[in-house]
Amino acid sequence: MGKAGSGVTGHMSSGTQWGVTYHRPMASESVDPEVSAADFEAVDREAWMALAEVGLRGRTVDSLATTTADGIRIPVVYGSDQSSTAGDPAGLPGAGTFTRGRRSSGQVVDGWDVRSFVVEEGIGASNAVVLDELLRGSTSVLLDPMAVGIESLRDLDGVLDGVHLGMTTVALVPGPRSVEVAGWMLDLWEERSVPEGDRRGDLGLDPMGVHARHGGPDVPGVACLDAGSLAVIDRARGLPGVRPVTVDTTPYADAGTSDARELAAGLATGVAYLRALFDHGLSLSEALRSLTFTLTADADQFLTMARFRAARRLWARVAEASGADMGDRAPQQHAITSAVMLTRWDPWVNMLRSTVAAFAAGTGGADSVTVRPFDSALGRPDEFGRRTARNLQLVLLEESGLARVIDPAGGSWYVEDLTARLAMEAWERFREIEADGGMAAALASGRLAAEAEACWSERAGRLADLSESVTGVSEFPNVEEVLLERQPLPASPTGPLPLRRRSEPFEALRDAVVASDPVPTVLLVTLGPLAEHMARSTFARNLFGVAGIRAVEPGDPAGATRAPGPDGSGGAGFDAAGALVAVLCGSDERYRSEAATVAGGLKAAGVQRVYLAGRAGDDEDDLRASGVDEFIHAGVDVVDLLSRTLDDLGVVR
Repeated sequence: MGKAGSGVTGHMSSGTQWGVTYHRPMASESVDPEVSAADFEAVDREAWMALAEVGLRGRTVDSLATTTADGIRIPVVYGSDQSSTAGDPAGLPGAGTFTRGRRSSGQVVDGWDVRSFVVEEGIGASNAVVLDELLRGSTSVLLDPMAVGIESLRDLDGVLDGVHLGMTTVALVPGPRSVEVAGWMLDLWEERSVPEGDRRGDLGLDPMGVHARHGGPDVPGVACLDAGSLAVIDRARGLPGVRPVTVDTTPYADAGTSDARELAAGLATGVAYLRALFDHGLSLSEALRSLTFTLTADADQFLTMARFRAARRLWARVAEASGADMGDRAPQQHAITSAVMLTRWDPWVNMLRSTVAAFAAGTGGADSVTVRPFDSALGRPDEFGRRTARNLQLVLLEESGLARVIDPAGGSWYVEDLTARLAMEAWERFREIEADGGMAAALASGRLAAEAEACWSERAGRLADLSESVTGVSEFPNVEEVLLERQPLPASPTGPLPLRRRSEPFEALRDAVVASDPVPTVLLVTLGPLAEHMARSTFARNLFGVAGIRAVEPGDPAGATRAPGPDGSGGAGFDAAGALVAVLCGSDERYRSEAATVAGGLKAAGVQRVYLAGRAGDDEDDLRASGVDEFIHAGVDVVDLLSRTLDDLGVVR
């Protein structure tokens, strides 16, 4: 592959790899550092594709491509010829579309803001958590007034007792009482005589997001910001570190909507607030600097990175069209890890999900990142949950040095292309919302709720047939696991856009099994030696284990043939008389020779339902006639299958 004699001394070994002849220097040889890429032969894409498809045994490389919920096709391999971003329109960090970051220096100076989530019950307990978080590495706090129970200025003062408010950013979760709590925050800064230039916080005024999550008698109108909100905004004018209005897209993401629709909802909400602020008398610059954006970060690393990059591009376009100066076009972004991806069962995997999400948010350019503790889906996190949520960010920042690289995804054909396509999809959705009357009209008509429902229904299908798996819950479940206990959080809001966690359908089945006495089991009937049935018996154990159902295998533990006879009994003390559900596992050959007899014996012994692990083949009619009720295999609707199995086992759901 290199030129003859170009900087290589001594002998060389030769060979062929990926269809290209190469010459490799021996270990004792040296390579001229002046050899450049131009000295190597180019391998065209067609040659690579042809060779790759040889290994795919009849399939094409294109068949491995995937499609996102927004219809964005993701090929297996990207190159400059496959990218929609030729010429690098993303520009430079801190300029242009701000796709590559809000600041030219990225997060190099201080890293992103590590913002801890405080939902502890009670004023004293919450204050202890706030102080502990700030002492141990968090750089700001996110308070949930509803969860904490903040009912007055004195309560807020108590939660922040001992906190140097001139050095700490305090952000508030939007809620039904946001106007009151925001006013108390402004009062507290004044009471403590914090210099105006040192006051830093996000006050959480987001009437549209609050209605989407919590509901209420009235949908915010076209003006959207009421007199109380505008009074708070007026008080915050002249405080450069305070952003009173939050555009929170998490209600839409939590309800199951797609990435582009989440961004479109945020964009439409931001535009509605921008108009209201401008109509109220704020200058364009003041209005833009009054807003902050909260977006979700999940375990889909590249989509999360693209989400934050696309959101900056979209908002910069809105600001540009509004006539904003370059310095006012970049949005301030806060990332919070997704509640949708968190599980109650096997919550330890949540640590891995959150690590990927925080990584993606930080490298995607978020200004601040909040990680929900791994046990958040169980209730109020304990000290260990809070500590791991904080420390995983500190490891990413201080040990992995992620903030030392400005926009590490910049120049990646894959990420740049995904960012551009996601931005285009979101812009089209945004235009549809605006054409129908804007965000207020979309909320009032129920359009956003219906879109989220449709997106979730499609995703629920993928979850049910395991096209999308939840590790530790729908995949690799631990039937011996004991559920962790935590103090309960307030009941989830019952607004038009409810929280939908991916693991909920499976956890409902698991909860029913745990509450059942005795613990339900299915009879695992293996045919032939271990080598013949291991793959399918493992599949069956895991499938029923999703609901916490134990697969009991009677007979010889050595793995020899232990199928029952026609009367339902067999060697090694096998007795099927007490079983309600059984599953046959073996090879195709074993099924052809033994399955019909065994299934008939099981039914004769009183088994109500017999499954066979594998797809129905040519012998389906004979097997069904002999007693096999259903065939289980990859691609079945696991939720439906397990629900019916629990009904057969008499488990109350």
